[in-house]
Amino acid sequence: MEIEEQSIEEDMNSKKLHEGPLYNWKSVTDEFVNACGTLELGELLHDSSFGLFEAMSAIEMMDVKMDAGMMCNQIKREVRNLQQSVELGTVKVKDLSHEELIGIMDASLACVVTWLEGHSLAQTVFTNLYLHDPSLIDDRCLKAFSICLLKIVDLIRDRINRAGVFEEEDFQPLTYGFRMACDVTDLRAVGMLKEVEDDLNRSVRHVKGLIQSGAGTDSEKEYERLVAVSVRVKFYKLFLSMLLALCKDRCEGVPQAKKLIGQMLEVIQPMKSSITLGIQTEEREVTKTDYPTIMGFEPLINQRLLPPTFPRYTMIMSRDLSIDYIDTLLRRLDLTTTVLDGASVQDVFDVLKEFSKLSPCVLTRSILQLTFLPPSRRVFGQHILTDFLKDSVRAFVLPPALSPKTPLYNNAEVKQYVDALMTRAVRPICSVLKICGHNRARQRDKWAHLLDEMASLQDEADKVDGYLHQVQMKADPNRPFGSSFGTWVLYYTLQVMIGYTLSGFELELYAPYEYHYIYWYLYELLYAWLFSTIQRADSFVSDHEAYIESVSNKGRGNKKSKKKKRSKALQRESNIVHAQQNMFGGYYKAVIGLQLANKLKHPNFEYDREEVRYTHRFAPFACVSSPPMVTYSQFKDLTNLSRYNPTPSAIDLFTTSCKYFLQAKTLYESIPNPSEEIQKVIKIAKTNFVMMKLLSGGHKQDFEAPADFDFSLHKLFPIIKV
Repeated sequence: MEIEEQSIEEDMNSKKLHEGPLYNWKSVTDEFVNACGTLELGELLHDSSFGLFEAMSAIEMMDVKMDAGMMCNQIKREVRNLQQSVELGTVKVKDLSHEELIGIMDASLACVVTWLEGHSLAQTVFTNLYLHDPSLIDDRCLKAFSICLLKIVDLIRDRINRAGVFEEEDFQPLTYGFRMACDVTDLRAVGMLKEVEDDLNRSVRHVKGLIQSGAGTDSEKEYERLVAVSVRVKFYKLFLSMLLALCKDRCEGVPQAKKLIGQMLEVIQPMKSSITLGIQTEEREVTKTDYPTIMGFEPLINQRLLPPTFPRYTMIMSRDLSIDYIDTLLRRLDLTTTVLDGASVQDVFDVLKEFSKLSPCVLTRSILQLTFLPPSRRVFGQHILTDFLKDSVRAFVLPPALSPKTPLYNNAEVKQYVDALMTRAVRPICSVLKICGHNRARQRDKWAHLLDEMASLQDEADKVDGYLHQVQMKADPNRPFGSSFGTWVLYYTLQVMIGYTLSGFELELYAPYEYHYIYWYLYELLYAWLFSTIQRADSFVSDHEAYIESVSNKGRGNKKSKKKKRSKALQRESNIVHAQQNMFGGYYKAVIGLQLANKLKHPNFEYDREEVRYTHRFAPFACVSSPPMVTYSQFKDLTNLSRYNPTPSAIDLFTTSCKYFLQAKTLYESIPNPSEEIQKVIKIAKTNFVMMKLLSGGHKQDFEAPADFDFSLHKLFPIIKV
């Protein structure tokens, strides 16, 4: 005890010695100002630990122009939470009118849509005070709706997070610590809405009976409002049920979700026509950091939760536009179910590519990705990835090493080599499919980064093909083993290279004076290789089918029908690729002709060269061995017009371009059941054919006005105007 008392006394004495300020602050303001005075105008002081990047990224705390949390100090009114608002009577939690319920539901939907467009939950969905604590709500309809909306938000966030195809501008997943009604089960949330819907339907039938018995106009208005509330409750119930169905394993809930989507689309129009029945925004004075709201909504309630960043003003989407947005979302969700029809990677890739062209929202992109490859990492929740890739290779080139009827299939070493290649191919091939799920602006960079992996996969595929060739030659020298796996990998490598190049047109990265080498690369190299690869794959299938039949000694009856079916699908793709190649060939000849006719301006940059731009555009292709990258010097040699005798004139080039556009139009018109996009391209090919025909005849030869490339009809194929 004496030792403890002594130690306590020493601590007290030491604290007395240190009473007062622990730091001796010194003002450096005057010295700082004087030092700044020695800098010339435009000069910056650079320190190794605080450069320009840190200076531009710095946030000045407590500054209203820099700190997002200080927005609350710029308004005169008091920002209250749900409990404070209820106590003061500014927010109702029971006996809400039908107009108030309609307004709250519509405003909440607008907040959800704004959140899906890339804004934060704190500034959108959770500006609805009712969602902060649904247990305080006494109104059955509003309470059930609030819980349901929290469940919907949580499911959407979960789906998007699991898919992982969003960028920071697409979606913000932070929940800021808000509770998502986890104490209520999903089935109970749906049941609560079902009970409310049944009560509303009984009220609707009762009021309808009053109207039929000759009641006044008040009953008719009440009937409209009751129907409007009932429709919205049904919509949110279906929305939650649909998301729950899409979360089921093995894609078992997709048929149910498709049915629910159809029911939701039926109630969209009644919802839109009754928007005006809900309460509208209050007429009050607002500032640039605020916006008018209805009862139960507070734009700045969560402003303090945001990190100290540059203030971001969030304007909630209008109710009309939000309903249209949901209508488009549902129709695209319905399209995502078509991916289940895919029997190979190629089928899935085609669906993902076409869907990506629609520029869908982050939710539909995520659900499509999860439908194809759920978190279980099994295709459609059922097939092992490597087995699915093997089926895809069989469908594309039918290698004997993957056919059970050949000696190669039963070779243990061959099986080990093929399995290792398929395991190695999982990551890059899945990346090809996943990139299609990202937004269009981000895909270009991701295509470029993926080429390194595709180049490595090409090398491994070539090694496997070489080994299989040796084994096959020992077994049967008269039946050489072609580069089946290398052809399959080359096909997707070319798709990545083409996707990277074409995205430059969509993002408007290319200037008109760059078109000649972009079009040349697409026409002479990428599409020429792709067309050749498809033809070689078809040839492999024919040869391998004949070999397998000779080994198995079976009839050809069933084989012919399968081959015929495959040939139709392959012929369609082959025609499209060949048509696209002719389109780019026509553009290349047209651009060269326009340059010779002085109808295409070529700026003379003092600090820029065409070689630098060319190398920059195709730099990602340097890592790929097949097809090899064409250097700028090779490009100049191959495109030098003096190689031809006689040297072609502008009119000659216009005539050649005219032939290319005519051939492209013919190929597109031969495609059965053409899509809307193909019909647009046919129209563009016809228009360009006519223009090239006129120019080849000397049309506007004396005018030096520059040509114009109009991309309004299609993002990749412009209409040439002179």
